[in-house]
Amino acid sequence: MKNNLLHTLLLTSASCFVLSGCGGGSDEGFDPNFSSKSAVSFGDESITVDLEENNGVVAIDLLSGITIDGEPATSFDGLILLSQLEIEPQNNFVTPQAPSNTVANQTISPFRLSDDGLSLLVDTDAFSDSLRQCDPTDEKGAKDEDGNVVGDGIRDFPQSASYNVSFMVDNGFEYEPGEQPPIGTAIINVNAQDDAVTEVAASDVEIPAGGQAQAIASTLPSFACDSSLQYSVEDESIATINASGLITANSVGQTSFTATSIDNPDASATATIRVTAAFSLTITNDDKDELGASLGTKEVPACVTAGINVQPVVVNHALNGEYTYTWQSSNDVDYPVIASELSGFGAVGVVQAPSQVGVVTSVSVNLESGDTGATPLSEITEKFVQLTSVANAMCAPGVSAHPAGFNTDFMLDGVGAPYKGNATATAVSQSVSGVGSAVEITAGSVVNEEGIAYSRVAQEVWNKQRNWYSATYGRGLESVGKTFKYAVWVKLASVPTDQVTLSHVIVPWIYDGIPDGAAGYAGRMTQGGGVSFTADLAPTTDWQYVELVDDVTGERTWAVPETWSQVTDVFTLWEFYGLPSGSKVLLDDYSAVPIE
Repeated sequence: MKNNLLHTLLLTSASCFVLSGCGGGSDEGFDPNFSSKSAVSFGDESITVDLEENNGVVAIDLLSGITIDGEPATSFDGLILLSQLEIEPQNNFVTPQAPSNTVANQTISPFRLSDDGLSLLVDTDAFSDSLRQCDPTDEKGAKDEDGNVVGDGIRDFPQSASYNVSFMVDNGFEYEPGEQPPIGTAIINVNAQDDAVTEVAASDVEIPAGGQAQAIASTLPSFACDSSLQYSVEDESIATINASGLITANSVGQTSFTATSIDNPDASATATIRVTAAFSLTITNDDKDELGASLGTKEVPACVTAGINVQPVVVNHALNGEYTYTWQSSNDVDYPVIASELSGFGAVGVVQAPSQVGVVTSVSVNLESGDTGATPLSEITEKFVQLTSVANAMCAPGVSAHPAGFNTDFMLDGVGAPYKGNATATAVSQSVSGVGSAVEITAGSVVNEEGIAYSRVAQEVWNKQRNWYSATYGRGLESVGKTFKYAVWVKLASVPTDQVTLSHVIVPWIYDGIPDGAAGYAGRMTQGGGVSFTADLAPTTDWQYVELVDDVTGERTWAVPETWSQVTDVFTLWEFYGLPSGSKVLLDDYSAVPIE
């Protein structure tokens, strides 16, 4: 921080000291008392000050250790001015700035001078959001070779902020021409305090009798120094819990557990424990809370089929043979359940979502048959999930600026521009809903550098108005930050012997940082270029519902990055790894849900 607001304040303060000596027009003139026969002398060591955040405004005497003619500078009876003040943060620390209450677009530094201009005032409260004692997070500060933001070896929230301070002290002593006045130095360290627990969060948990599960609870904020909890259970005949939060389910019923912060005993949370029969059902792809616990709700894209995944959970018994399930919708007019597809020992309920947004239903699933061990079928409780329809851009893509409209296969039913790639694609009448068409892909014969079979198809529409992906993701700064999540139905024609992986790719043709000589899609998948959503397919010939995940972040949501700040063509690809040449696979009912 050089010659900034601090320097300006200091000079203003110095001017005031000079003017304060003006006396009502005296004939004797003005004597500023600004001269000395002795130079300022600094000590051998810098002023070193250690401060703690959240301790208000602290004054640092910049004349500490400075003498004039052998006496402390504070006893000098003449005028002393500070100048050339420089405050330099170390380790690339960004000094926090508070917004101004009076001047728009202006900020306030945590450093300022005292009214007498001789002390540096530090507002330690300003550092409360920048320093953390126990948070080792290092996720920013640099970029990898693909342009992704990564850590730089320095904590995002360091434990302390250090500043080197330099300044000159002028008492009016006249130095010889060319002689440099001495420079005073100071080291200021602002240290983080321990971050205390402010609250505890806990989520309900369901466990089959005889089973065990970890209590879902955590302290907040997440970076609190002491995250330890102590636990208790209301009714130990139903369940018990140990010191580390491991719950043991004893008998069918319902009770609660309480998690209390050891750091802050006033912070606690209580959640429900539901103990089911030793054989029970669980919905695996409903919405989760911030702790990862099931909410019993699910947002589904409008106008396409959605999949609800159910799996059996069993204690002291092995799953064996085939299990069948029955599904029911409380609003079967808007949300008919049209099929049940096998998924290992579980199933996927195929539910047709309405065209309208905001429509709700409750879908239940029961086990109809299968080996349940010692648990009678009648004791297995049905599972419920509440569905709410949300906007799906593949159903309502908007209006193209081109009079012929978009030439994009929104629903993967084989319409629009032809597919290109090393695989072939054609429309077939076999669809997940039983109505309309799906896209059937026949794998090509390409093998990648790792020796894995690789197939790809894409609709290459080189017109930004007719290509919905270009019109949505490729409008430069207008597109940056738009956020989506994706899902698609997949059906393999035959059970594969090796793992088959699906990759859905969205790639811009032009972007910031594109490598020199980048060729084709592969050359544009680095330095902040394309994004891949990857899923390993289950070895089954039943329809499987794939909710796509960004293979870099592990998140379902993806936002158009800042590197896509130029207007560009954008393409989407469907890639298959491990699918043998000539093998067939169906894709259907693609959804792209915009996230506000």
